[in-house]
Amino acid sequence: MNRKKMTLFNYVNGVFLLLLVIVCILPILHVIALSLSERIEAVAGNVTFYPIGFTLEAYRYVMEDSQFWTSLRVTLTRVLIGVPANILLVVMTAYPLSKANSRFHARTFFSWLFVITMLFGGGLIPAYLSVRFTGLIDTIWALILPCAVPVYNVILFQNFVKALPEEILESAYMDGAGEWTVLLRMVLPLSKPVLATLTLFVAVGHWNAWFDGMIYMNDPARY
Repeated sequence: MNRKKMTLFNYVNGVFLLLLVIVCILPILHVIALSLSERIEAVAGNVTFYPIGFTLEAYRYVMEDSQFWTSLRVTLTRVLIGVPANILLVVMTAYPLSKANSRFHARTFFSWLFVITMLFGGGLIPAYLSVRFTGLIDTIWALILPCAVPVYNVILFQNFVKALPEEILESAYMDGAGEWTVLLRMVLPLSKPVLATLTLFVAVGHWNAWFDGMIYMNDPARY
């Protein structure tokens, strides 16, 4: 009886997930079909999930626009600099906070300090003034430094490290390892899953961000 229920569950679950995948893929196919169709067919709403009047005119138009390549360069620069910077600062912040109070006496204070920054913000004007008076306006660092330590990611990494078996880390300490050795040779190799997840979060965040660029960038060459 249990096997029959399990088989039925697997079947229903598989069908549900398949439908979910289809729902996610169809809009992407629609956009691709629009981009490969004649303009008059796209405007008329005749395009569904396959091109009508196949043409690469839209791609040619985009490729000939210098602003597209400028924007792509700025975006790639932001991702290539922002992701390593974010991950480095998240690890350096979360690792001490994962320690017990007996090993890091100010842990509680700093934990609450970071949580408060996540719950309460100064607002758009103080953020702009901070960027302006630090000389970051119209630089790539205006897109990276203000959001360099995402507290949510810090909490994720901190909780992952706290869940690691304490015996493994204690054995390293007993062998004379310092904090840097434990972090680089013990914690980071064991944290590959959470690091991969955080890297994906940060990369997508930088790639999709536009509002801060609109505020902090005044030169069209940096849009």
